[in-house]
Amino acid sequence: MMTTDDIRRLFLEFFKSKNHKIVASDSLVPKDDPTLLFTGAGMNQFKEMFLGHSLTYVRATSSQKCLRTGDLNNVGKTSGHHTFFEMLGNFSFGDYFKAEAIAWAWEFFTAVLKIPENMLWVSVYKDDKEAYNIWKDSIKVIPGRIIALGEKDNFWPSEAPSKGPNGPCGPCSEIFYDYGPAVGCGKAVCSPACDCGRFVEVWNLVFTQFDRQPDGSLKALPNKNIDTGMGLERIASVMQGVKSNFEIDIFKPLIETIEAESARSSGQASGDRRAMRSKANAIADHIRAVVFCVADGVMPSNEERGYVVRKLIRRSMSHLQDIGIKGPFLYKLVALVADLMHDAYPEVKTVRDDIAQVIKKEEEAFLYVISNQLPKVEEVFEKISKSKDAPGLAKAAFSFYDTYGMPYEMLEEIAEKHGLKIDNSIFHKLLDKQRELSRAGSKLKGEIFTETFTNKVASLKLVTNFVGYENTSAEAKVLAVMEDGEVILDRTPFYGESGGQAGDRGRIESPSGIMEVEDAKKIGRTIVHIGRMLKGTIGLGEKVLVTVDEAVRRKVMANHTAAHLLQAALRKALGDHVHQTGSLVDSSHLRFDFTHMKKMDERELVRVEELVNENIKSSIPVKKDIKDIDEARNEGAMALFGEKYDRTVRVITVGDVSKELCGGTHVDNTKDIEIFKITSESSIASGVRRIEALTQSAALRYLEDRERAMRDKMKLGAKKEELKRMALKRLEDEKGNISLFIGRARAAGGSKVITEDIGDISIEALRILADNIRAKEPSSVIILSTKGEDKVSFVIAVTDDLVKRGISASVLAKDMAKSIEGSGGGKDSFAQGGGKMAGKLDQALNKAFDAIKASVGDLGT
Repeated sequence: MMTTDDIRRLFLEFFKSKNHKIVASDSLVPKDDPTLLFTGAGMNQFKEMFLGHSLTYVRATSSQKCLRTGDLNNVGKTSGHHTFFEMLGNFSFGDYFKAEAIAWAWEFFTAVLKIPENMLWVSVYKDDKEAYNIWKDSIKVIPGRIIALGEKDNFWPSEAPSKGPNGPCGPCSEIFYDYGPAVGCGKAVCSPACDCGRFVEVWNLVFTQFDRQPDGSLKALPNKNIDTGMGLERIASVMQGVKSNFEIDIFKPLIETIEAESARSSGQASGDRRAMRSKANAIADHIRAVVFCVADGVMPSNEERGYVVRKLIRRSMSHLQDIGIKGPFLYKLVALVADLMHDAYPEVKTVRDDIAQVIKKEEEAFLYVISNQLPKVEEVFEKISKSKDAPGLAKAAFSFYDTYGMPYEMLEEIAEKHGLKIDNSIFHKLLDKQRELSRAGSKLKGEIFTETFTNKVASLKLVTNFVGYENTSAEAKVLAVMEDGEVILDRTPFYGESGGQAGDRGRIESPSGIMEVEDAKKIGRTIVHIGRMLKGTIGLGEKVLVTVDEAVRRKVMANHTAAHLLQAALRKALGDHVHQTGSLVDSSHLRFDFTHMKKMDERELVRVEELVNENIKSSIPVKKDIKDIDEARNEGAMALFGEKYDRTVRVITVGDVSKELCGGTHVDNTKDIEIFKITSESSIASGVRRIEALTQSAALRYLEDRERAMRDKMKLGAKKEELKRMALKRLEDEKGNISLFIGRARAAGGSKVITEDIGDISIEALRILADNIRAKEPSSVIILSTKGEDKVSFVIAVTDDLVKRGISASVLAKDMAKSIEGSGGGKDSFAQGGGKMAGKLDQALNKAFDAIKASVGDLGT
């Protein structure tokens, strides 16, 4: 059997033999692309090259990991819908065109995969005579196996000629595998235009040759491109002789494991076999998606990408519950996913334990949500079942779905149990509205090729030579001045913001002006200098002197090297599961995000800080080398997971403490960092912690400020202690008067009412004193007060026997507070209150006494 790994390898090697550069899969998280939430096609990472920008090669091939959620409800129910999948592709950027793309596709299928020609059909766009003739005349496909389809099926983007969007577009040609007349409708006229299941599309060849204009016309592109895509899982199902993608070698072990656990948990094979298989398929699909998302740094959350991951986990858990698996289980599948995908993605195996921890924590959190929200859903739906309020049901269902993450399927089942049906149209209107708000908040755009600042810079095709590792000043030539004053040079010592390191600051000076550079950004191979003019102007073609602010650079370098030492210390103190998920280093501080499942305690933070400072004091030289990426990895160099690296990489080595792939600027010796101080540790996502820290003078100032604050606190504490000591002395003095207070009490129905104004004493002291009096006088109401210049406070204590007779300290406190224009309350046995009319206290006390007398039925005093 030809494995999925075999097919991927054969495809890439085939196109390498056709002079294509094999390009590694990009991350699922697109970089510098505001149009995408996730990478959804092989061409995404080549957008700039399709536009003619940053061309370092003109032919490429890849197997790209992709994520799409548009058909989420169909995943598991059909043989070919997925969220996560791999897209095989070959690409030409203004080089070869239709003849080569078609010929190579046919050669790969028939000569490499050895698929019989009579089992292949093709489709072309109805107006694309060129492609039709190539298939018929050059490839010799019989005309009966070539079908012409309209712009909905055979144009990219679909229906672009009539509906847009504007921009690059073109016809496409698809290759179909024919399962034979025994499958599907059985009609003699059956063709790929029929959706009966006999034919499956396996490869789409897109010929990007037009630029759609605002008036709807199609203008020929000066450079025509090729963009092809073939679903790896789909062609694997063909080559492995199975009808469903879920039966191929990288899915089957997952599904068998899920079904075995279902049988074990429920004691027998669960319910309807077809329904169970559908849910097992969906679970297998979703866990693959979640594993690769987390591996690329996307953690479960309630926002954007993280929300998708959380949704996939919760949908999977809903399916698991349906097939009898009630507890956390998804996390147990992570190791199997890592093993099945190891050939192409060995890096996943190195972090599989971290990924499993993240998923397990999310599973536990969702089980908690279900246990708390399920009864509420039942209660709300039961009420709605009586009123048959369809809009109300849809809104309630959406609220539980959106706010608490309750799976829609679970809500549907509960609704059905109560004889209800959720109105899908209302529910999805609410969902669409929420998505629009989310998109607006995240600034995600919908156009295919957005003209962003990044694109504007890339379109200039300018290359800036970075000389900042060796120099902090250089002479350069101005290559471009952007419309808002940004400057691009042929060479610069300014580090452009990338890899979590902030851009340099400094100056650009020319004969005609001086620019203060406040930031520098790296866009492709271009470094853009951003700032403001201090004097005159800087013009195109001028010779300039470029100078980096060395003091700022030194601070950034200290923080960046400290971040490397921090990661090494975290791994030593917490374990090898710690991996960097993000960072920020600038001149003021450093921020480091890493995988760890729980809050670090004080002991762990102290230990990490100690380890970093020990390495600083050890004065360890920091080496910076250029190496082949495989050599660097074999030496144990750590890489930021999900980051894409060139073949040649820069390696930062700090003795035997740390070795990382990093393009940033660093100190020459750890002693230059001077001191390291952690200022905070917090959670930023499920399974991801964040440490913020300072170095050099910023750390010293922080420690000095803390010491000063501590001294002030100690002084304040001493003052408070003195006041407390005086208050305790006063309280002891008053305790000596308890017998006197009791002797002055007024009688009420055999009980005593003690009312005393104690003078300058705290409310806490009043409470203690009231408790002491209550202990000595078993049937009493005690009202003690203290007056200030413009306010009065009081406490009321009532013994248990009088509480039983209906006297409430809380009621008395509220009534008294009204008389003195304040507030009060508490329990029946004890309450307190206060007000601003101290002059009315005696009146309030008399009213309280009358109320007590009335309650106990005593007419005397």
